Amino acid sequence: MDRLALIFDKPAEAWNEALPLGNGTMGAMSYGRFQNERIELNLDSLWSGNGRNKENPNKNVDWDLFRKHIFAGDYQGAENYCKENVLGDWTESYLPAGTLSINVKEPIQNGNSFYRRELCLTNATEKIEFCQDDLIYQREFFVSMSEPVMAIHYHTSPNCNLEMSITLESEIKHKSAFFAENGIILEGQAPIYVAPPYYSCEVPVVYEEGQGIRFAIGLYVQTNGGNVYQQADKLFINTPNDVYIYVSGVTDFKQKELFFSKRNCMMENIQHIQYEKQKKAHMDVYANYFDRMHLDINYTPDNELALKMFHYARYLMICSSVPGSQCTNLQGIWNHHMRAPWSSNYTVNINTEMNYWMAEKANLSDCHMPLLELIERTSKKGEKTAQDVYHLAGWVSHHNLDIWGHSSPVGQFGQDENPCTYSMWPMSSGWLCCHLWEHYCYTLDEAFLKKKAFPIIQGAVEFYLGYLVPYKGYYVTAPSTSPENTFLAPDMTTHSVTFASTMDISILRELFGLYLKACEILGVEDFTNAVKNVLQKLPPYKIGKEGQLQEWFYDYPEADINHRHISHLFGLYPGNQIHKENEPLIEACRTSLERRGDKGTGWCMAWKACLWAKLGDGNHALTLLKNQLRLTREEACSLVGGGIYPNMLCAHPPFQIDGNFGFAAAVLEMLVQYEEQKIVFLPALPDEWKDGMAEGVKAPGNITLNFKWKEKRVTEINLKSPIDAKLVILYNGMEEEIVLNAGSSYQKTLI
Repeated sequence: MDRLALIFDKPAEAWNEALPLGNGTMGAMSYGRFQNERIELNLDSLWSGNGRNKENPNKNVDWDLFRKHIFAGDYQGAENYCKENVLGDWTESYLPAGTLSINVKEPIQNGNSFYRRELCLTNATEKIEFCQDDLIYQREFFVSMSEPVMAIHYHTSPNCNLEMSITLESEIKHKSAFFAENGIILEGQAPIYVAPPYYSCEVPVVYEEGQGIRFAIGLYVQTNGGNVYQQADKLFINTPNDVYIYVSGVTDFKQKELFFSKRNCMMENIQHIQYEKQKKAHMDVYANYFDRMHLDINYTPDNELALKMFHYARYLMICSSVPGSQCTNLQGIWNHHMRAPWSSNYTVNINTEMNYWMAEKANLSDCHMPLLELIERTSKKGEKTAQDVYHLAGWVSHHNLDIWGHSSPVGQFGQDENPCTYSMWPMSSGWLCCHLWEHYCYTLDEAFLKKKAFPIIQGAVEFYLGYLVPYKGYYVTAPSTSPENTFLAPDMTTHSVTFASTMDISILRELFGLYLKACEILGVEDFTNAVKNVLQKLPPYKIGKEGQLQEWFYDYPEADINHRHISHLFGLYPGNQIHKENEPLIEACRTSLERRGDKGTGWCMAWKACLWAKLGDGNHALTLLKNQLRLTREEACSLVGGGIYPNMLCAHPPFQIDGNFGFAAAVLEMLVQYEEQKIVFLPALPDEWKDGMAEGVKAPGNITLNFKWKEKRVTEINLKSPIDAKLVILYNGMEEEIVLNAGSSYQKTLI
């Protein structure tokens, strides 16, 4: 169906025109060419490094001295101390695995030709057709959701042979060999260190013998006749029949001792794949994810594009994050740079969390699991960071993570003036715990809460109880920043490090609140009294002289009023602390958004759309989504811009996948919102979305929502819960208390 497909009339000329396919562990970018085709390959666990300690070597940070600078208003002294004594080395980098090159000999073109390539979102398959006079070339391509394999099928009309050559290459140091006559095996070992592109150094990519993640990519060709032969580093095929190409890959990130066994097993398996059987299995598994939810809105060209963008986000989520895979990074799983933008790491002062805002609500709870597993891995490293850097119990993480669970602050070698702006932020552990709690709230999986989530949440709580210090009758975080933003101090100098930023306190309110709820469910009392005491003494939200929600403890002006981060509004969204009943704070949030403006990066626009939706202004939210849908080809790094590339991947610029996922989160927030035991239908419906339907949307309590609307009024509601539940639903300006019986549906039709 064209409505749920990306369609092009020519091959991709650049990476941002290529089409992404994947199965969570393997990613591929297809250019759709017949001659000189490039398929860029990624393996989700192929990163630089080996998990070595990257903390600042100073184990004797004098936190009292650090805080003395802060409370005396000596922000420059605090930042100097931080850079010299607290900040450590960069995270590791996510790497490209290789490039599959396929060159098909085409007939001479005389101008009478047709080309079409299509990525179908309903079955996760790419199809290409090229016609030249009476000759037809076809290609079908998928990355199987049922097996760790990529499958390509070439087909031509009966009167035309298929002649092609195939090579497999990698930018990483490697060696290649042929196997089983029709196969190629490429083996390599990742660098031990890759510097981020913004860090200038003599040797940015470092290899050490025997160190780094090992990987292997296997390729095998099947034909039903014809000739396949090896020459130099290429496979050559000449056949009157179909050609099937299978590619798979493994790393030794886990179970290093089994690497060669896994490699040999992979090489054996790809020789025995049956294409049609594999395609059916792939489509069945993919459909089990994609068909859980449906959304449609009334037709206009703008609405069709927004709808396609929403479903594209679901497609990307399924293709990049499934049980057993790694968490989606800044580029999802699709990266072709050795020194990727921001190392293609996990940036957890907004970006990685935004990747998963849609997961539970869009009925993709299992796609949330890779993030939750990364949090668990990071919490173990974070215990060492808490002890070595802060001399505290519990665990902590900062604004950058990697596959190894990096948890310490980066930026020691930062060549910018003040790396503390982004690095001195020990709050991501608190935010990440909210995802553990959200997964429990949507699934009601008490075993998960007890065995997995709660120990991690309690560890974060323990750290923050030790990190908070008393100041003027409050408990405050110190040092503190508002992620990546700066303020003007009374002497008009620009700084970032202070105490008790609004975001810090908002995250702690969220964390401490969910901790107390978890304790009540599990019958635990470990830190409850201490947490209750601290909650009462956290600084309140404050409204500044411009009517805005203050971003810092004092009403300092922003150095950049249009800054892309809107961190101080965390309590509105994704947090759940500021509600419409508190009109002064709601208006302060509105003023803050108006002052920030609508411009920004792709992910920034998505966050602002979510915030406007939470304020009930669907028209403003839609304006931001339309801005996000603006076509761009800009690839140079910019802190403003946004838009989407021809392949509908989101532009920061450059490409970052968070904007795609944030877009879907905003759409869902416009259609339905939750507060405790309350479900609000169409809380921020824009005027242009007057008719529509949604099926399979999830609410906390594992409740499934189906609803329709016409002329902006809800016409049908169907709710289903696996347990008995009492809740309140709001629709069409009315409020109704309802009771759901386990396993049965609540149905309401409105005229």
